[in-house]
Amino acid sequence: MAGKPEWTEPVLSEHYETSNLIDLGWLEKSTRHQFRWRTLKGPWVTSKRRIASKNSLVKEFQGSMPTDVYVSTSSWLDPVNLPRMKDNKKPTPILLDHLVVFDIDMRPFCKKKLEVARLATLDLKNWLSENTKLKIQHISFSGSKGFHLIAKDPNRDLFGEPDPKIREEKVREQRKELLQRVLDADHPVDPVVTADTRRIIRVPGTIHGSTGWICSIIEDDWLEKSVEDWIEKIPRHDLAIKIPKNPPFSLPKLSLGKKFTKSQNKAKYESEEFISVEVSTHVHGTKNRSALITYLPLKWGEPKQAISRAQEHFEELDLGPVAYLEDGRNVLAIIPRALPRDYLISKLSKIGLNGFAHDLRRFEHAWVRVSGRMVSDSWESELEPITVLGYEASSRCKFPWSSSHLDLCKRLGLPIRVDSSEFAGSKEAAIRVAVRR
Repeated sequence: MAGKPEWTEPVLSEHYETSNLIDLGWLEKSTRHQFRWRTLKGPWVTSKRRIASKNSLVKEFQGSMPTDVYVSTSSWLDPVNLPRMKDNKKPTPILLDHLVVFDIDMRPFCKKKLEVARLATLDLKNWLSENTKLKIQHISFSGSKGFHLIAKDPNRDLFGEPDPKIREEKVREQRKELLQRVLDADHPVDPVVTADTRRIIRVPGTIHGSTGWICSIIEDDWLEKSVEDWIEKIPRHDLAIKIPKNPPFSLPKLSLGKKFTKSQNKAKYESEEFISVEVSTHVHGTKNRSALITYLPLKWGEPKQAISRAQEHFEELDLGPVAYLEDGRNVLAIIPRALPRDYLISKLSKIGLNGFAHDLRRFEHAWVRVSGRMVSDSWESELEPITVLGYEASSRCKFPWSSSHLDLCKRLGLPIRVDSSEFAGSKEAAIRVAVRR
């Protein structure tokens, strides 16, 4: 994504004092919902008052102007000073209702990925209409990478439970069951939003702090149309970034062109002990299948050059799609296919991925870092998603999907669009915490 807007208190204050975009009308009673926002200075603020209107919300912003504004998916008898779920010292709050919310994001922020998110949201909407009794209320464009589908459950039986703690537990359990049905139907929804009665979602009509675009409830028929047909109708702040057509290859913070930076980082990484999370490339539940997960050689150049070179090789081998991530120095490539080990060994050395081929030959799988490094109690080199490429090769790929590594890609922020129903292995990848130098 391009650089974020440079917000200031006066800029945000002027916007919210003059804008009439904030929409609370979709809430049955906004005074029963909790409002929270992230401030320009960093800390989160929770409203200490009930919010009855757009004006009362803006009044609460004074002195702590928000970059992002959220509202609870649940309504409460008293939404002010809600205790935490695990707080046993305060009385359990009384849950009055809980909106059914599904969040679909496709990174990074661009028209191409937003179109993928639109199609996924449309599929989900149709599936919910055919398979549940939920009443879909509206769909919002988040202001960045995707959409929020908001629905109401007409079944009020769970809210008749007199014990407030048991009531909330029952609602959470029912939402978990619904969420699992949706995930089992292969809809790429955020797996933590729907079932959480304490969750917050972005308020329509407020700024998305990372893009400057306005979170907006879209017209009923827009979901049926291409993003290109309506995206320019979405309001945005004057400081909003331009939405690119295609995913960028590289992120602006990278500066691998300087040889000194390379050698300095390399010396640092090789001398310090660190902790990280690693995943096995083995497709659990198969005998000799492996996903392709490897860091691209630094000698292949900066991310854009390295990815281009990798894509040439993978296209020639009819392998795809490929999820790419970076950690500020290295590019990680993941192909979530269940590939025969002997096939990989024979092909990888020829294209220059010798380290991965060596691990497969010697250990029959490889352990690959999929998190940042924890050095001296602080995290560094955390992985950031770049893009998914190679869907054209995916249509020619003859190998089944690796169920566990598809799930890995989704968890890392790059969900893969599946174009066939042939899967191999279990859904659980082998993951470990490792100490390395």
